[in-house]
Amino acid sequence: MKKTLLSFALTLLIFNLFAQKNGSITGTIIDSADHKVTLNYATVSVYKMGDSVLSTYKLSDDKGVFKINGLTIGVKYRLLIIAWQYGTYRKEVELTAANPAVNLGSLYLATKTNDLNEVVISGERPPVIVRKDTIEFNAESFKTLPSAVVEDLLKKLPGVAIAADGSIQVNGKTVSKILVDGKEFFGGDQQIATKNLPANIIDKIQVMDDKEAKRADPDLLAANTPQVINLKLKKAIKQGAFGKLYGGAGVPNGRFEAGGIMNFFRDTTQVSILGYGNNVNKPGFSVSDVMRIGGMQRAGVNSMMVNSDGGYALNGVGFGGASSGIQKSAGAGANFNTLTKKGAKINLKYFFGLSNQENITLADSRQSLGTGDLLSSTNQNQLNKTYNHNISGRGEFKLDSLNELTISPSVTINNIRNNGLLLTDTRNVNDVRLNNGYNSSRTIGDNVDYQISTNYWKDLKKNKGSINTTLNLTKKNNFIDYYNNTISNFYNPNSTQILDQLRDNNIKNQGVYLSVNFTRVINKKLSLTLATNANYLDNENALATFYKDPNNQAYDIAVPNLSQTVNQEGYKTNNRASLRWKITKNLTFQPGVVFNTIDLENRFTSVPSFNQNFKFVAPSANIRYKDFSIDYTPSFREPDVNYIQPVANNTNPLYIQNGNPNLVPTETHQVYLNLYKYDVKNTLNYNAYGSASIDNDAVIMSRTINENGLQTSTPINVDGIIRMNAGLNFSKDIKKDKRQITIGTGFNTNFTRNLLIVNQIRSYAKILNFSPRVNGKINLNDKLEVSTSYSLGINSSRYDDAYFTNINYFTHTSDNELIVRLPKKFVWETTYRINYNTQTVAGFNNKIQIWNAGLTYLFMKNDRAQLKFSVNDILNTNTRRYVTITENSIRDTRYNNLGRYSMLTFTYNIQNFGGKVGGKDTFFRF
Repeated sequence: MKKTLLSFALTLLIFNLFAQKNGSITGTIIDSADHKVTLNYATVSVYKMGDSVLSTYKLSDDKGVFKINGLTIGVKYRLLIIAWQYGTYRKEVELTAANPAVNLGSLYLATKTNDLNEVVISGERPPVIVRKDTIEFNAESFKTLPSAVVEDLLKKLPGVAIAADGSIQVNGKTVSKILVDGKEFFGGDQQIATKNLPANIIDKIQVMDDKEAKRADPDLLAANTPQVINLKLKKAIKQGAFGKLYGGAGVPNGRFEAGGIMNFFRDTTQVSILGYGNNVNKPGFSVSDVMRIGGMQRAGVNSMMVNSDGGYALNGVGFGGASSGIQKSAGAGANFNTLTKKGAKINLKYFFGLSNQENITLADSRQSLGTGDLLSSTNQNQLNKTYNHNISGRGEFKLDSLNELTISPSVTINNIRNNGLLLTDTRNVNDVRLNNGYNSSRTIGDNVDYQISTNYWKDLKKNKGSINTTLNLTKKNNFIDYYNNTISNFYNPNSTQILDQLRDNNIKNQGVYLSVNFTRVINKKLSLTLATNANYLDNENALATFYKDPNNQAYDIAVPNLSQTVNQEGYKTNNRASLRWKITKNLTFQPGVVFNTIDLENRFTSVPSFNQNFKFVAPSANIRYKDFSIDYTPSFREPDVNYIQPVANNTNPLYIQNGNPNLVPTETHQVYLNLYKYDVKNTLNYNAYGSASIDNDAVIMSRTINENGLQTSTPINVDGIIRMNAGLNFSKDIKKDKRQITIGTGFNTNFTRNLLIVNQIRSYAKILNFSPRVNGKINLNDKLEVSTSYSLGINSSRYDDAYFTNINYFTHTSDNELIVRLPKKFVWETTYRINYNTQTVAGFNNKIQIWNAGLTYLFMKNDRAQLKFSVNDILNTNTRRYVTITENSIRDTRYNNLGRYSMLTFTYNIQNFGGKVGGKDTFFRF
């Protein structure tokens, strides 16, 4: 009843705000020189007479037609129409009660007489200009609060969506990188740019296709081409510095956070430095540390950072924890960009990070078996410490108008020091104990990764095609020691096994990767693409196992049957050829052929060596009609070297995994469908997608379960593994003056048919996940924001053989957020999440409620100082939960989390510009 009343109240509010009597203006934009040519994606800006503030705008569609709704009757408006390479068109329009819907008919724009930029009144800068293959947004046309960051600005742009994990899409296409004045910012890390840079230093936002992705795959479809966002700074910024310092303390348990970042801009040079430390589950600067406080402009549930553990962060104050467990982390880094006099772009980056994470995991699983269900419970306490260094660089050199060269070296050093304790208990369906185990483990790992990548790009003359060549050299050394002390008790019959061992696993990988892609335009209808990827590899996986000598307590008793070294050396190639045929303006057909080879020699220390020599030939095809495309893609991949190593992994004596040197490569055939449409006239964004694949010689685990509960798995090849996926997304924005509503709906579904083999019983497991969802948001003049979402998860598994029992469960999730920016200088915000699961576990509440809240006070000039008080997990629900279906079992896992704590955080923004920005002092904030 409460949900119904709330929905009814929101509906009444929406109709009251947006269902008022409105006027409209329509028209068609045409080339004045050729009346048959309509101008698509021209910008139509609307201003009230005597007012320089933009009221609204629209883009003309692919037929040159525009329609602007939601205009007030009785008001005179001024229209400004701008199209790329055409002159500016101005017209005054008055809407009256007698004529509320004005049709302007055909509006003729003349081409520019020269290439010089037209002088446009500053107050009439169009909000959007489409320049050939680039969409350019004027930042000043999208108002944000003084304390907003780039992420807040991006959320105001039409067609831009920011997901809970911070990933960005523009008109349904994924954003691969964000540049600042055409240069990488901290190695292209998107969130460092979007969550650090203040919105009011941005002059323009440019969106364009990712040229590197197109070079890597010239056959990449327009609907699948990643996008690049370039943030062009205002001129005054290029001679200044900005940054911030922040620090916070909380109770209980001494919660704290502190950090800072500084950015220095000098014409063509950028330098940024940062550092942070906290114990509130913020694993890195790019994920949740660098968050804005107050003054947010968000889009639906995307404002809430839903974490993998089911927790979420609100405004970067560690709400719910950014990861499972309790984590302390710290890091520091520096980024350098410059543009040389000869036009070369140079980027250097260094980053150091460390984390100390404690995870407590409780898990219950039920396996369905014809002899009676098998019940397993585990209690794991894991303490993981990691240290990372990353040094990388990038140089882009334009040799001439047709040739470019890019060189990217990097070195990554990773050290891990982990300690864990795992308690396991296994019972049958009658609650009779079959086994239990104690497993104390310690892991020491030292890893170094060296890479250098070079890319050479050459355009053929007269736009006849291109040649793209990439050469990568890699060397990886992973040295890991696993120490295990286990006590395993079996009760059918009674026995005890004690194991104290060291598994020394040294992995050395070296590789040379060469990719050549050649595209040749034959004529207006046909183009040919030839591509080859060749990979030489020389890998060594040395595994040595030792038992502890009880006399001197040293691990010096070698265990030959648990020791093995595999040397894998050889070549792999992936070759393809395709012919693109443009049948009509909207229809393209591209048939092709794929030819793969695998020639590897596998040498072992104690078993016979063998070679893997395989060849694979299959057709490929793509059909595209307007915004709809169908792809058929075959692939061929060899099994991982860890699977073919003929040594059992006994680090958990209750769950042993064997190796199988007889595995062969997996052959996959996949069909992918995609439909994307962004309706500029009606501000509708929707897409539908689907895929289906079948694997032959897929690698699965064949398991045996003894009467005492001991489980042993062995990888084998099987045919007929089917995977299917489909989804639909729909969203619409409704704007009227300074009021906005966003509604969305959609679903995602996954179906998998796996072959299940347990105790020689073979059965297909058909697992289905179906998740419909709805969401909505109301924004009233950036003073009040309300967003809500609901999703339903339907999960089931069906089996062909009655030996296994069918499984079903449902999940219900609702996320709600309220932001109030009243009175002035104060920002109130709260989130409330409910997660309900029908899968029951004794002694555990299926209904998890997480409530967070915060209050921010903004003060000093331009809100450069902020003081925030926040409370995490007010209801003290310090557990996060997952339920999953795998093969013939359902597994319920719970993780520890921070629980309830309060935090007081002070933030100060530093500014030092050589001039003013927009007539005001500007500052940096998160």
